[in-house]
Amino acid sequence: MPETNPASADDARADAHANAQAAAGRPDGGELDAADLALLGAGPLRGSDPSRIGPYRVLARLGGGGMGRLYLGRDAETEGTYAAGSLVAVKVIRSEYAEDERFRRRFEREVAAVRRVHGTYTAELLGSGYDDDELLWMATAYVPGLSLADAVVRCGPLPAAVGWRLAYEIGQALTAIAAVGIVHRDLKPSNVLLGPDGARVIDFGVAHTADASSLTMTGQHLGTPAFMSPEQADGRKVGTASDVFSLGSLLAVAVAGSAPFGEGTTGDVIHRIIYAPPSEEVLAEVARRDPELAALVGRCLDKDPERRPGPQDVVEAARDHAAGAEWPGMVAGTVTARAGWSGTAPVVRPMDQQTILRRTKPEDRQAGAARRRRWPLAVGAAAALALAGTAVALAASGGAPHQEAAPPPTGAHSAAPATTSPHATPTSRTTPPSSPPRARNPAAVVTVTVVPPAGNAPAGDGTLPARPRPTRVAPPAAPHTTSAAAPRPAPSAARTTTPAPAWKSCAYYSGTTLTVYGQQNSRVKEVQCVLKARGYNIGPSGVDGIFGADTLTEVKKFQGKHHLKVDGEVGANTWAALRS
Repeated sequence: MPETNPASADDARADAHANAQAAAGRPDGGELDAADLALLGAGPLRGSDPSRIGPYRVLARLGGGGMGRLYLGRDAETEGTYAAGSLVAVKVIRSEYAEDERFRRRFEREVAAVRRVHGTYTAELLGSGYDDDELLWMATAYVPGLSLADAVVRCGPLPAAVGWRLAYEIGQALTAIAAVGIVHRDLKPSNVLLGPDGARVIDFGVAHTADASSLTMTGQHLGTPAFMSPEQADGRKVGTASDVFSLGSLLAVAVAGSAPFGEGTTGDVIHRIIYAPPSEEVLAEVARRDPELAALVGRCLDKDPERRPGPQDVVEAARDHAAGAEWPGMVAGTVTARAGWSGTAPVVRPMDQQTILRRTKPEDRQAGAARRRRWPLAVGAAAALALAGTAVALAASGGAPHQEAAPPPTGAHSAAPATTSPHATPTSRTTPPSSPPRARNPAAVVTVTVVPPAGNAPAGDGTLPARPRPTRVAPPAAPHTTSAAAPRPAPSAARTTTPAPAWKSCAYYSGTTLTVYGQQNSRVKEVQCVLKARGYNIGPSGVDGIFGADTLTEVKKFQGKHHLKVDGEVGANTWAALRS
C-alpha cells in the first residue's frame, strides 16, 4: 500500500469540507456564498485561516505560493453594501520568513519602495504590517479581473492585437516599477490580471529593490523557472532587463499558447534558458499571427541583457498596434461580471459585539486565570510576610514592634489600614511623628500583604480571607501611642491635570494604513477629525469620510507645516505627526 502524506490527507479533507460547505451555501464563518466565491474566483476559508488581518476582514482565499498565502478581504469597518472596487488582496507571508527579524527588516524596505509605485497598470499598495498574531502581511487593491494564465486556459492563444496591448500596458507597468529601483523577478501570466481598465501587474510580495539582498535563503532561486531570465536562472545579478526577458516569455505564451523554452523538469528548463535559443516552433507561431510582434518577442529574449529593449522601448514599439484592442469575449464577460459585483457587510448585534471584544482580548482571560492560580499562594504566604515584616521592623528600630489596630472593613472600598498581625491590640495605634518626615531607610520599611478574616470569623481559625490588603510596616519615631486615630495630613496643594488635546476625542481609526485622495472610509474620517480639531478647514462637508479636494489641501498644509513630504498621502509618518 502506498504511503499517505498526513499533511496532504489533512489538506484533502479540509478541501472536501470546504467544498461541501460552499455547495451547501455560505461557508463556515464566511459572508460570501458559493455563487460569490465562484464569480470572484476565490475559495472558501478554512478553519486555520485568520478572520482578520490588520484593518481588514478576511472573506475568502485567492491563492498561495512560495512566499505566502493570498486572501480576499475588505475594510473591517465597512457598513452596508460595498462594491468590488473596495475589496483588497492581502498576502500573508509564510511564518518561516516572518519570524526572521532580518527578513522583516528587508520586507519593510521592500514595502517602502513598492509604496512609491503609482503606475496605471500596477495594483496599488494599500498597507502592510506585522500583527500581534505574528502575521506579516501586505495589502493591495483587488483587481476584479481574470489572470492571463486563466484567460489562455479558457480561450486558448489570444489574438495578436491582445498581445500588442499586453506589451504596451505591461511595458508601462515595468517602467513604473523600474523608476523606483524595483525588479519584479516573478513576472508570469498568473501575475498579470486582465481588468476592466487594462492589464495589471500584481504580486510585489516577491519584488526586490535593485540594491537589496534576496529575501530567500542564499542559493535559492526566486521566481518561476519557465519565465526566468538567463542571468536569474544562473544566479547572477539581475536588473530591469531580467523583467523584460520574462515579458518576452509571457507574450509568447499569450499569443502562441506555449512557453518559448519548453516544458520538463526544472533543471532542463533552466538549462535551456541559459544555453539554448528560444523554441523555433513557438516563435514561428507568433510570427504567423504577427511578424512584428514575433520580432519584438525575439529581442526581449536575447541572452545578453544589454541587447534587450528597455520597458519604455517596448511601450513605444507597441503603441500604434495596441490601440482599440479588446479582451476576448469570454474574458470580457467575466471581467464585467466581477467588476459589477457587490456584497453586504453583516450587521453585528450589540451582544455579538461584546462577544467579539471578549474573544479578541485573550490576555484578559489569561490574566484572570493567573490571578485565580495565585490566590491560594497569597493566602498561605500572607502570615509569613506579616511575620517577616515585623521582624525587619524590629531589627531596624532596635526595640519592640509598634502595632496598628485593624478596624473591621466597612465595605469593598474601605480605606482603613490593615493590621500587621491578626492578634494586634485593638487600642494601640502609632501616631505619626510631629517633625517633618525624614527619608526612610529602605531596610526599615516593608510592604506586606495581610489578609483580614472573612466575615466575623476569628483571624486564626483557618477561614479563607475575602481579599488581601497591602500595608506598610515601619519603625516609629517615638514610643508615644494614643488610642485615637491620628488625623490624615491635609494635602499641600490641589492636584492639577492637563486637559487632553481636542483631537484625542477622534476615535474612527487607530492604525497607520496609507490613506489617499479618492478613498471613502473610516480612515478618512479620522484624518478629517484630527485636522479639524487642530484648526484646519476641511471644507463645508466636515467629517464625511470622503477624501476630496478640501481634505487633500489641508493634509498638504499640515505636511508642509510639520516638515513632512508634501504629497497629500497619509502614510505612517503623517499619521504619527497627526497624533503627536
